[in-house]
Amino acid sequence: MIDKFNRDINYARISITDACNLRCLYCMPNGYVAKHYNFLSKEEIKNIVVALSKLGVKRIRITGGEPLIREDIIEVIKCINEVEGIEDIGITTNGILLGEKISELVKYGLKRVNISLDTLREDRFITLTGGDLKKVIDGLNKAIDLGLIVKVNMIPIKGINDDEIEDFIEMTKNTNLDVRFIELMPIGEGTKFKGITKDDIMKYFKGANIVKVENNGGGPSEVYRLDGHAGRVGFITTMSHSFCDRCNRIRITSDGKLKTCLHNRDEYDLRPYINDNNKLIDVLKYGIYNKYEKHTLLEDKISKSSRDMVRTGG
Repeated sequence: MIDKFNRDINYARISITDACNLRCLYCMPNGYVAKHYNFLSKEEIKNIVVALSKLGVKRIRITGGEPLIREDIIEVIKCINEVEGIEDIGITTNGILLGEKISELVKYGLKRVNISLDTLREDRFITLTGGDLKKVIDGLNKAIDLGLIVKVNMIPIKGINDDEIEDFIEMTKNTNLDVRFIELMPIGEGTKFKGITKDDIMKYFKGANIVKVENNGGGPSEVYRLDGHAGRVGFITTMSHSFCDRCNRIRITSDGKLKTCLHNRDEYDLRPYINDNNKLIDVLKYGIYNKYEKHTLLEDKISKSSRDMVRTGG
């Protein structure tokens, strides 16, 4: 579907839970505090995906919180894969449970996995997240072995993990994966830290032959290939170089709200229409057509969203 700024909105990110099994410093350092939200059921998720597909959405990414803690995550992927018109299903995960669930996820239609990983050091991983790095690496390796498209999302933070940027670049040397550096966004706990920009990170390439290539997966990432590297390096430049003019996505929150812009306040409640496909399509069509032209992060240095990131869907 084309919005009023002539962008083709063909990608939806659907959060299926706010809960998480880690306690990352810039997200939920004190862990998940239950708000008793009525999370979307797999049937409701499928109804939304059916409506979205009729509006031209072809790609779905399941997010959270941590989506793999949902006991019915396999069934969620399976029911989305049954929807006519959906060509690509991905998931964003912290990777802790990925190793034990990846085979079943692939069996029922998963094609892509984005793994949020901010350090490669076991002791630091415990400090930053409270989790077990070995489990994440195990899940990452299994996803690669199964032939999935794998991306590692790293948020570099000044004085926290910016001394590992070169280590993450080195991950692409012998492995066919994308490492994406994501600029820290001033939302929720993230406002307490200072992020690192793309321009800062480019200095780490030290004269290496780095060439910008086409981002075949679409989306906002700027993608580069280094000579002699099997994988690629990408940048999501939310804070330094706006990409709103090519934004092709919407978000569905775990409690059934449509958000057309991560950093603006407006939401559309889908729950009253969840079992009426025609009315659901009408609400989605209205929201998508009126999607914000841009956010104001670059001017305001703060998100206008009324939700923390974990309640929006990463």
